[in-house]
Amino acid sequence: MEFFIDDKETEAVFQEIFKKVQILRNGETHHEMKKYGLNYQKSLGATIVNLRELASGYSKDHLLAHKLWTKAFRETKILASLLEEPELVNEEQINRWFDEMDSNELIEQVSMNLFLNMPNVYELIPEWLQSKDYQRVLCAIIISGRLAMKKNEVKVNELFKFVEMIPSNIDEFYLRNQLKRSLGKMVRVNKEIADTICNKVHDLRARDENWQEIWDDLQYELDL
Repeated sequence: MEFFIDDKETEAVFQEIFKKVQILRNGETHHEMKKYGLNYQKSLGATIVNLRELASGYSKDHLLAHKLWTKAFRETKILASLLEEPELVNEEQINRWFDEMDSNELIEQVSMNLFLNMPNVYELIPEWLQSKDYQRVLCAIIISGRLAMKKNEVKVNELFKFVEMIPSNIDEFYLRNQLKRSLGKMVRVNKEIADTICNKVHDLRARDENWQEIWDDLQYELDL
């Protein structure tokens, strides 16, 4: 169990942020989220754009992120992912956050805002891709696509490894959609990895019709 030494300054910043979050309450967005199945126990309906703008006015802070996450609102959890210090995140925290991520939206936000920037991200992706845990597999798929967007920084050899580990069973719609998006980003890195992905998807679509849609999207990406 993690232990945090509280301090008055961080508590004051936390209270300030939470007051600002409440001002961002948006009934229309909250209604739209419910329509799409995002039924959080605690949510104010603030938009992602507004939350990012709010977070941009504060420095990253491990204790502050802990306080925001523990508050357990959709909005405070997203802010926690934006304000956490990636280098200070340990395995215990990762496990706890996974246990407390109760929607695909939150998984996607934490993946892009925090996990993507962790120093050991290239070690986490293969571990998560090979796990039986839906959340971890989904995170790894999202992060792989985001890494591919950093063409001048991405470790291309690692992307080849990730492609080989992609799960063949993609019955779950949201996971399938994120995989389609991530592979679409990867094929833009270079021709060699594009060929590797296309060969793999070509074989998989012969066994599972779910892969046909991904194949069609890849052909579109390659024609651009």
